[in-house]
Amino acid sequence: MPVDLSSAGRPSAYPRRPRFWPWWFCLWLACNVFGVAIAMLLWPKGQPASGAWFWFCFFGAPNGVFMLLFCIERAGYEGLWYRAHWRNYHRSRWLAERLRTAQKPLQVLGAGYCLPLGGQTLASAIASGKRLPAAQSPRTGLGLIPHARFQDTDWMVDEPSTSNPQDSEESVSAERVTKPVSLLTLKIVDALKPLEASLRALTCYERVWWPQVRVLSARGREQEDVARIAEALRIAGLPPLMVQAAPASDALMAADAWLDARESRPLMVVATAWHEDGPPEDSTEGCVAVLLAAGFFRLPETVRVAALLHRPVRGLAAEVEHGFANAAVWGKSDYGSLVRAWITRPIDGCAKALRAAHMNAIAKDEAQRRPDRIVGDFGDGNGWLSVAAAIESGAADGPQLIVDGLQSAVLHVTPDNNRISDDKPEA
Repeated sequence: MPVDLSSAGRPSAYPRRPRFWPWWFCLWLACNVFGVAIAMLLWPKGQPASGAWFWFCFFGAPNGVFMLLFCIERAGYEGLWYRAHWRNYHRSRWLAERLRTAQKPLQVLGAGYCLPLGGQTLASAIASGKRLPAAQSPRTGLGLIPHARFQDTDWMVDEPSTSNPQDSEESVSAERVTKPVSLLTLKIVDALKPLEASLRALTCYERVWWPQVRVLSARGREQEDVARIAEALRIAGLPPLMVQAAPASDALMAADAWLDARESRPLMVVATAWHEDGPPEDSTEGCVAVLLAAGFFRLPETVRVAALLHRPVRGLAAEVEHGFANAAVWGKSDYGSLVRAWITRPIDGCAKALRAAHMNAIAKDEAQRRPDRIVGDFGDGNGWLSVAAAIESGAADGPQLIVDGLQSAVLHVTPDNNRISDDKPEA
């Protein structure tokens, strides 16, 4: 859940500074006038008006009463001031600690994808600006719908594998075994290839520290998606990682949940999109996988940090600019330091909201990238697709803002990141 700072409340107001003039002067004058008058009325007849007792009654007592009243008022003021001061002090310390927690980023160790890009990379496709969705018939059904899909003709293909049975006397030569595997599973295998070396390096420790997998799943498809990811890991020859389903609507907020859990293990987020019948217009299908680490332990030498993904924020539809501003705060970035925005599923008035959040630099069209317009709408995986595209495009001159509808997050791409291979095959 998002970091909540509302319990800190508003800062305490300091008490108003007392003004000596004219109120305290009038009080001093009244104490002396009435004090002297009372002393004169009570002074014994026949006693000489001299000596220490006379001066105490006529001058010391009235001024002493004034000083007593002044000290009482000053003590009350000091008490209220120190109460406000120490409450604000502890409030600031609490906010600073919560901000340090909220600003802790996740390390992006790599990203892989498999999309119908026509043999080009994601970065080159976005740079070309040519739309990939085209009017074509869906896998099943009639009619032409503008969308992007894989052109494989077989929905079910054969998986080649090798078994090495042994008997008590001699080994039997390996034989070829075929098994029907869904085409989407093989696309996931292709998406995992860029992450294979990092996953193997991260599983060299005890199993309790192995990465976990979260697959974004629609309601009712959790078991099917988990089984498909587990099958893809097996086909890719990767260790059997623990796979769990996360609500597809979480999208980028899956990183927020992982940060809140304070898990020391790495996390791999997998998002898939597949359309058999009636695909949405201007949509695409494929798979995106992003490997994250919380930064608690030193990484193996073969694993590089490609980027830093800060805590994502889900804004309100009526106050989108507040969500953008909050994402910049979580990302330790000044509003004017953001140099690029990756925007998918934009909301109405997105540019206006960016300007309202004082992000004028990325409110301009030349500073914005729109992956969904080029490769198609990837659904709830749009944010993670933007992360992969930003990493593959290389480090910019500053932080970048990932915007997926109402969700936003700041991404810092490191200059020496492990780029996704340019010779990625189009599955």
